[in-house]
Amino acid sequence: MSAAGQGALQHDFVRIPAGSFLMGSDEFDLEGPERTVELPAFEIDRYPVTVEQYRRFAAATDRELPADFPTVPVLEADPSRLLHPVERVSWHDALAYATWAGYRLPSEAEWERASRGVDGRRWPWGDRFDEARAVVWDNAKALGVTTVAIDQFPGGESADGVRHLAGNVEEWVMDALLPYPGSTHKSPSADGSCRVLRGGSWFYTNEYARGSFRRGALPEFTGYDGAGGPGFRCARDI
Repeated sequence: MSAAGQGALQHDFVRIPAGSFLMGSDEFDLEGPERTVELPAFEIDRYPVTVEQYRRFAAATDRELPADFPTVPVLEADPSRLLHPVERVSWHDALAYATWAGYRLPSEAEWERASRGVDGRRWPWGDRFDEARAVVWDNAKALGVTTVAIDQFPGGESADGVRHLAGNVEEWVMDALLPYPGSTHKSPSADGSCRVLRGGSWFYTNEYARGSFRRGALPEFTGYDGAGGPGFRCARDI
């Protein structure tokens, strides 16, 4: 960890063993073709980066806090907000945090492997969506929530024990958005100028939270007023 990053809160990394997994989906052309991908072993954050972790980073680096970041009175009134994932950060912000902390952003393949395991499941827990396991638009409105603390919805963890890979906040990964090798997809957004977002969020329905779902946004994108925006988690080599 860098000297500056030693001020960060501890990250809880999950080891993902080397091996192959099923990546992509033939449901939508931007997700296909479905294929087998081989990855070396790596480690990924069990949880997305929290408000508290990002607050310490911003204080240490004089970085501007994201839009809609909880104010001090809000945090004092509800300390649990410190454990919510940070949102409305740009890809540049996410990369800066990861670098400061001595880590990196996960690759798109690493993120999908952490979510889908080795059996190509649709959501981290299996092939049927369950509202008790993730916060997405389908249940966020009924629950009266947007983001939730990282210790909530424990049943939504992946086969490897990684949490909140479906819903809560969508997450930046390192990659530029490009069609996969062998894909016939063509769109202006998939020309490499955008970065990939994964996992859906509280503002999107469960289909966006599928492990193979991918979308892109310009690296400056931070979301929208009233609709939240991206978060992220870190990874590291073994």
